[in-house]
Amino acid sequence: MKTILTERCALIPLSEVDFEELTPLAISQDARQYLGGVRPLETALNGWRKSIQEANEYPFTVRLRESNTAIGLVMIAPHHNPADMEVSFLFMPAYWGHGYAKETVKSLLAFCGQELRLNRVVSETQTENMRSRRLLESLGYVVEDEIDRFGKKQNIYSIII
Repeated sequence: MKTILTERCALIPLSEVDFEELTPLAISQDARQYLGGVRPLETALNGWRKSIQEANEYPFTVRLRESNTAIGLVMIAPHHNPADMEVSFLFMPAYWGHGYAKETVKSLLAFCGQELRLNRVVSETQTENMRSRRLLESLGYVVEDEIDRFGKKQNIYSIII
């Protein structure tokens, strides 16, 4: 995988050297509020290790270009419905509301179309997660389905690339 550059961020293929800086994403109640809550750190690390090894998963550490600070994690991976690939994102709460998620997801969608030759992807979020829903809708995603998963209502969004 290659690094993807945006105006303010670098999406660098995830590696184990990033794990220490990304630990807050696994243990922050705020960051994990709509993702089932805080996970044991070892569970998160094992999940990240698995993503690095899978041929059909594309995890990226999001770093600020100016300071090289890790601020989040974005990923392309098979969705629960394996016919679809899913774009997902998770950012440190201190960086919410600054447009980083929109900037990086937009670049990730371009990568999906240009490099992976996908013509459609999905993103799933809890119905209660209004910030993520607004972000997805601002990028052109549309609600395709509403389901119950993990004991919560989820919206499945799709976008044609």
